[in-house]
Parts: sequence; C-alpha cells; structure tokens
Amino acid sequence: MLLTYKQNNHVGSFFSTISKLMKLFIYLIIFISINVTFNSCFKQNTVYSFNQPSEVFKLSSELNEISGLQAISDSVILAVQDEDGYIFYIDAHTGEIINKKKFGKKGDYEGITFYKQSIYVLKSNGTIYRIKNKKSKIYSFGKKGNFDFEGLCTDDKNDRLLLACKKHGNKNKLDHIYIYGFSLSDKHFIDSPVFKIEKKDAYKKFQPSAIAIHPKGNIFVLSSTAKMLLELSPQGKVINHQHLSPFIFNQPEGITFLSNGDMFISNEKKKAYPTLLRFNRN
Repeated sequence: MLLTYKQNNHVGSFFSTISKLMKLFIYLIIFISINVTFNSCFKQNTVYSFNQPSEVFKLSSELNEISGLQAISDSVILAVQDEDGYIFYIDAHTGEIINKKKFGKKGDYEGITFYKQSIYVLKSNGTIYRIKNKKSKIYSFGKKGNFDFEGLCTDDKNDRLLLACKKHGNKNKLDHIYIYGFSLSDKHFIDSPVFKIEKKDAYKKFQPSAIAIHPKGNIFVLSSTAKMLLELSPQGKVINHQHLSPFIFNQPEGITFLSNGDMFISNEKKKAYPTLLRFNRN
C-alpha cells in the first residue's frame, strides 16, 4: 500500500507539472495574440515610431493640466496649463521647468505659440492673448455660440495663427472639423474657417486637442478623445491619420516640432503624472 501511494504521488506530481506547463503555454499564446493585435491596431508610422517614444519625461505636478506646447528653439519648449495664467519654459532635453512667467488670471488656457518675439496664448472660448515685453493684449473671438477651442499654432508662410476648434458653437455643424485663422498682419480673426474637414475623411469622433505645423509644411492635428493624429496638407487636405495607443497617449493635449522634425507630445496627468514624449524623426 505504501508503494502504491508513492507511485500515485509521483503520478500526481507529474500531471501537476504538465498542468502548469499547459497554463504557461496558454498565457504565452495570449500574450503573443495581444501583442500582434496591439501592433496591427496601432501600426507604426514610417516617419515616427509612435509605439516607442525616443524619450519619456515625467513632468512637474505644476503641469498636471498641461494643454499646449510650442518649441522656441531646439532646447526650449513653451507650455501652458489650463488652470493658471503662467507660461512655462521647459528644457527639451530633461523635461524640467527652467522658468515660468505669469501673464494672466486663472482661466481655461488651451494653446500657445510664438511669432516675432511675441507669445500668443489661446483660451478655450477663442480669446487670444498676445504677450510681449511683459505686456499683454487681448483679442476676442467674437462669434456667437459656445465654441470650444483646444489648439493654436503659427502658420508663418501665410502670416496667420491657426485655431483648432474642438466643438463648433452651432450644434448643427458637428460633422466637420473647423480650423479658424487669426491674421498676424492686421491682428484680427478671419471670418470664415481657414479649413473645414469632413469627419468622415478622418474619424467620426475626432475632436482636436492640439495643432502644429511640421517644418516641411504639413499640418498635424491631435485628438485626445479619438486617440488619433491627423496629417493635413498645407491646403488642409487629409493625407494620413495615425491611431495612437491609449497606454502611451493617455490624454494627449499638446504637440510641437523641433527644427529637425523631431516631435513632442504632452499628456495631462489623468491617473499617474503628466508626461512629455519625444519622437525622433526616423
């Protein structure tokens, strides 16, 4: 009886080992399947590897609500956050705040750009602040309705600013993406949208959260809600769109480029902490 018990014990141990190996094999298959699905859903761009940031910087808690970026050199990036009226100067090599300047009261600030020694900051209602030599001037959007803007950039070649509209003030005009303009020569808003893009050419749930122009001229529009990056021609035609992984881009709200084409995208805090992602141009 004792011998039989020992034999049965060995047999049980053998089958237990086989069971563990089978579970390990199943887990491996599941991991490979998830990895294949992940890579197929978020296919790599030929210019930027969006699944593999070149660098990831953990930002200060002061930038928990970071909402806009603008590179002013290859080593310094301007940023705003959507609660306090401060302009932050960030080291592009470390992600650290190297300076900050107050320009206004508390408010919902969503974008920032730079042009000829002036800094321009966008408020969600379309109001633009021009800051130069510690003085600021305000330009009101003026159109009626509950407009919601979330992106600002400089279009040097056309002497204007571009404002990405997250939500149009007219509820009957939600089937398009609207990008408005602000003339830098005579400092006024351009009446009609500069670009009007059908969402069916991009993505039905696309709502802009940031906008920037690549050094070569194409326009990039980021969407936090859709987790997508839209590439437009200088004439506003959709030429490419890139799905973004929610694991890397938990809440992308800012985008900018260095002179060599390297891209920076910022994430608001959400659950962990705010980040600044660098994508070197391949």
